[in-house]
Amino acid sequence: MFRDPGKYLSDSRAASDVRRRIRIPLLMALVCFSLTLEAQPPGTLWTQTFGGSNIDVGHAVQQTADGGYIIAGYTRSFGLMSGRNAWLIKADPSGNEEWNNAFGGDNDEEAYAVQQTVDGGYIIAGYTKSFGMGGNDVLLIKTDSSGNSQWIRTFGGAQDDEGYGLQQTTDGGFIIAGVTSSSGAGSRDVWLIKTDSAGNADWSRTLGGFGSDGARSVQQTSDGGFIITGWTFSYGPGFLGNAWLIKTDSAGIAEWNQVFGGSDVDRGYSVRETTDGGYVLTGYTSSSGAGLDDMLLIKTDNSGNEEWNKTFGGSGRDYGHSVRQTTDGGFIITGYTLSFGAGGDDLWLVKTDSAGNQEWNTTFGGSSSDVGYGVQQTSDGGYIIAGHTLSYGAGLHDVFLIRLAPPAMPLFTVTPDSLWFGNAATGDTLVDSVIVQNAGNADLIIASTTSSNAHFSISPASATIAPDSAAPFYIQFSAAAPGSQHGFLVFHHNGASSPDSVFVQADVITGLGGEEGEIPQALAVGPNYPNPFNPSTTIRYQLPQPGEVRLVIYNLVGQPVRTLLNTRVEAGVHNRVWDGRDDRGEEVSSGVYIFRLTANGYTGSRKMVLIR
Repeated sequence: MFRDPGKYLSDSRAASDVRRRIRIPLLMALVCFSLTLEAQPPGTLWTQTFGGSNIDVGHAVQQTADGGYIIAGYTRSFGLMSGRNAWLIKADPSGNEEWNNAFGGDNDEEAYAVQQTVDGGYIIAGYTKSFGMGGNDVLLIKTDSSGNSQWIRTFGGAQDDEGYGLQQTTDGGFIIAGVTSSSGAGSRDVWLIKTDSAGNADWSRTLGGFGSDGARSVQQTSDGGFIITGWTFSYGPGFLGNAWLIKTDSAGIAEWNQVFGGSDVDRGYSVRETTDGGYVLTGYTSSSGAGLDDMLLIKTDNSGNEEWNKTFGGSGRDYGHSVRQTTDGGFIITGYTLSFGAGGDDLWLVKTDSAGNQEWNTTFGGSSSDVGYGVQQTSDGGYIIAGHTLSYGAGLHDVFLIRLAPPAMPLFTVTPDSLWFGNAATGDTLVDSVIVQNAGNADLIIASTTSSNAHFSISPASATIAPDSAAPFYIQFSAAAPGSQHGFLVFHHNGASSPDSVFVQADVITGLGGEEGEIPQALAVGPNYPNPFNPSTTIRYQLPQPGEVRLVIYNLVGQPVRTLLNTRVEAGVHNRVWDGRDDRGEEVSSGVYIFRLTANGYTGSRKMVLIR
């Protein structure tokens, strides 16, 4: 039943002179409709088509370790053999083709699933009609990082058998889910095949009853078992088949199964384990919803019990082909819609929150057929979608690859995240600053700032900071009485990390020596006064004994701006005035500056703020 056709099945690299890749001008050729007023979908970074003069389809996509993408599907435009050839395309992070490879024989082959393997190569699952035992056989192809086949396996009997779902397992092998007509209890059964790392079968299981049953998606679960979704005619209330969810142990033995649907058609196409240990599946339903068929999204607990069920669609036919949980706990689904968009089938992307409530949706396509089959959230929080397009490209159908930008979000950072004002004299008012930066791609709106200690205050109280910009916030400390003071200054903003805080601390001493000329007991530098200032400020310091004194003004990047003092000074309390000018006598700009005093092995520094 398991056969290696490696010496028979050819893999042919489509020649570069016939390979075509077309970038669609986004403002001229792509029709993108937003269908919700609740939130706006992210922007489109780029779209690409891949194909020739015939039919070419992308069924699955994954972001690769180098930031690029691997797409699997089939081609009738390329390959040395006739009919459909399984097709593997590697694109760089901008969607530009790096290489492609077609695999096939004298009949049809299609790839439905792809994954980058731990060795940097790729694994593809689908079906072959050219090789194997008869009819369609499950096809498993392992390639190196350049798409060259390392081995090829087929699994099947005398009837039709196909593989639709695939994943590399934690032991380095592979799990394939699909459908078999060659064995099992009914006309078609779910077929689960486990292989080792070389594609040799460890075991296979059929699951089903006397009717037609099949699987479209499989994932290894956190307990080492497997979760499968597809359809069943053997169980459930629907005469036309229901969505089916099956959980097995690590040996493929069913632990439980659940049927979802009503009296009409219901199908499961994609399933994922969620971060809470439950499962989410998508597909379509004719048993409920607004139209003929509606995109279906079901969330279950870890035993397959339904927690909620959502449908999306209009008066036409609307389908979900692939679902992923997103980093915010919600879900992203792709498929197609006949209810919305520019015409015909339009590729459809729907984003929901963690409870399945729609946040936004968008369509891509023209007047002809455009369908999404695979979606993944990218490492930067955007999305990559693969499918086919008849509206754009070089041929009848072309592989359609769409890259969406990360959601527009501000990103709050503050430097430093703590401040120590040092020793302050009773009655002093000290000012320091922090820099708040927006490293995101949307405005950072600081709605308010609060202080946990009344001796510390912050200004401004609110601000709006554009993307890739920064703004200073000034912290003022009022030294009322001797002792230690500390607290938190809190920023309330529209970023995901809100609220953020800065820790502040100061120690209040009795103060510097009294009058200028008196002999103090300790060497110290006091705060400048006034602070903030314009146009000048006075810096006070005290020396218990004579010594060489150096007093220098620096900017925030550590460059010296003005040397106020570099000479021998007698013991006593002294004042020095800075007029806001540099060593050339030119006025410096507004900002935060640091003055540093060095004397008799002591170094002390403080910040001051010049406001023009």
